[in-house]
Amino acid sequence: MVGAIYFIEMPYSDFKVFKGRPVLVFKTLDKSDVLVLPLTTNLKRKGIVLSNKDLQEGSLKKESVVVVPKVTAVDRDIILDEHKIAVLKDEVFENVLENLCEAFGCSIFYNAQK
Repeated sequence: MVGAIYFIEMPYSDFKVFKGRPVLVFKTLDKSDVLVLPLTTNLKRKGIVLSNKDLQEGSLKKESVVVVPKVTAVDRDIILDEHKIAVLKDEVFENVLENLCEAFGCSIFYNAQK
């Protein structure tokens, strides 16, 4: 699950309206929740650009941007295997985590654990 892209119904920031969109699962919080980052095909958005060469499994219809650091916690029950789109290569996923840590100011701690 972690390191994979799924299609889910993602809430807007007001949590009143939902839109189907791809998300990257990057952390399991507990038995019921995971943290995700949304993807967009708007290549002007700040984040990490992904293409099919960045995937070890599956494919993207278009180049996409992982929107870092727009983190959302979601119930893991909405992350369904049948909605899995792709899995990132390990080095690409590591790059996402490094960028996320940098965005949150934790890169000093992250790099110290390596």
